[in-house]
Amino acid sequence: MNLSPPTLLRAARDTLVNPAGAARYVMDLGLSTRQGLMALALTAVLATLLTALMQAFIGPVDDAGMQGLFNRPFILALSQFGLMILGAALMWRVGQMFGGKGSFAQSLSLVAWLEVVLIFLQLAQVVVLLALPVLSLPIGLASVFAFFYLLTHFTAALNGFTSLTKTFFAILGTALAVLFLASIALMFILPVPNV
Repeated sequence: MNLSPPTLLRAARDTLVNPAGAARYVMDLGLSTRQGLMALALTAVLATLLTALMQAFIGPVDDAGMQGLFNRPFILALSQFGLMILGAALMWRVGQMFGGKGSFAQSLSLVAWLEVVLIFLQLAQVVVLLALPVLSLPIGLASVFAFFYLLTHFTAALNGFTSLTKTFFAILGTALAVLFLASIALMFILPVPNV
């Protein structure tokens, strides 16, 4: 398998054009759970390096908590790795609850490839930020759209779902449920400030 940057860039472009075909190709690679986890770890490191590169160009962010995370690259990479595993687990497990047919290993592979495509989009954003800063925001919005577009297609392909609309709303519902549960958990974990 050729993993040179030009080949990966062409594959990322093809993924945006035909996400269902790309998802089938990634699943047909037959990566094991261990290989999927290794791919996730690699993409987490690459995403962290790219975040550091963007920080060098745009400077610190206004949010002190986020800036604190950006200042600790190991913690940032570990956080991204954990979130990607959670995303893969939800893609697989929630899909199974609705009759999905995919495996956890396939889900890990799809999330890793999704992250690779997003890394290329983030690289494009860095280049545009240097050349035409005014276009940086539209590219950032396009990246958000691409994330949900690809995640919907990948989730449908993994689980054998035919309705992209239902898949998209299931993703949104799952995300809201996770955010709600996380906020409740944080209320019990974080100390309450004295007033």
